Amino acid sequence: MTENMSVGDAPLVTVAIPLYKRLRFLPQCLQSLAAQDYPAIELLVSDNGENGPELRDLVAEHYPRPFTYRRNDVSEPAMSRHFNQLVDCAQGEYFVLLCDDDKVEPGFVSSLITAMESDPEVGVAIPHVKLMDEGGKPLESEEYAAVPYGRPDLKKLPPPVMTGLDLVRGWVSGEYRFKTFITTMARTSEIASGGGYPVMVTGDDDAIVLRLSLGRKAAFCEEAVFWNRAYVTSGGLEISAWELAGDIRTWLDFLDSDPWLRRYAYEHPDTWPEVRGLMRQKAWRTYRHRWKTMYRDRLSTGEWLRAGFALPYIPEYYAWLSRFLVRQGLSTTKRRLRGERA
Repeated sequence: MTENMSVGDAPLVTVAIPLYKRLRFLPQCLQSLAAQDYPAIELLVSDNGENGPELRDLVAEHYPRPFTYRRNDVSEPAMSRHFNQLVDCAQGEYFVLLCDDDKVEPGFVSSLITAMESDPEVGVAIPHVKLMDEGGKPLESEEYAAVPYGRPDLKKLPPPVMTGLDLVRGWVSGEYRFKTFITTMARTSEIASGGGYPVMVTGDDDAIVLRLSLGRKAAFCEEAVFWNRAYVTSGGLEISAWELAGDIRTWLDFLDSDPWLRRYAYEHPDTWPEVRGLMRQKAWRTYRHRWKTMYRDRLSTGEWLRAGFALPYIPEYYAWLSRFLVRQGLSTTKRRLRGERA
């Protein structure tokens, strides 16, 4: 069923939940949406072709408001294309993508909409991300190291409003506490006119934030609390080194070919080289970190070494890789010499 919900002058916000096979986390996600204090929400639930009628029943059971339900008769293999189906179906002026294994606190939507409505130059509103484990337990800072997100994050929160350039600088430098951009708020028409989510395994949400903030502003809403469930399959960490390398190739191509970014580059020739350089740096550093840690544990030594050369030619990355391998070789030689002397 579909019903556009609006109360007074409150603009309609579409909160879209894409699903594939997993249903076990959905009740908690739905209950968090039902508790929102914002009156004009269109809940849009989309089944990517793998669930039966129990999905609709589950939504009705845990979300007592009207909602919109759709399904793909044949599963769409590209997650980004499924997201774009949701953008196309959205009736709201604003759009929020919410994964079925996450949840939000009651003032989430109202805080984000206030930031968007208060300044037309704000192209995207970013919530305050907190982490919980697979069982839903909030993670304290000292526990972060036990989950795939890496070291404890004790960085400061971003300012309430940033230029797109300042967002990129703080994002890549690690100055601020950014964990994920999968769930943000933007104007539905602007997401669509920009071409929607580009087809990537990871990084499609980053692309939306980059497009909609450059040349404009991004808002950070501390009161809009979003709980992200931190485990391997929720963060795209299950993909192989070669899949990640291919995704980074796609990201680098996106930086150079996306029409929105090309327009920004034309209009801002003084800042685009810095933005492009920072976003390329973020991509190869992400690969470097996972190659040194996660993929080293998963792969044989030979496969791991081959994976080190899976990226396209990025001078900074390959300069680092050369130095790293030389150090590794020297370290191995020293260990062998110590063993022979013993």
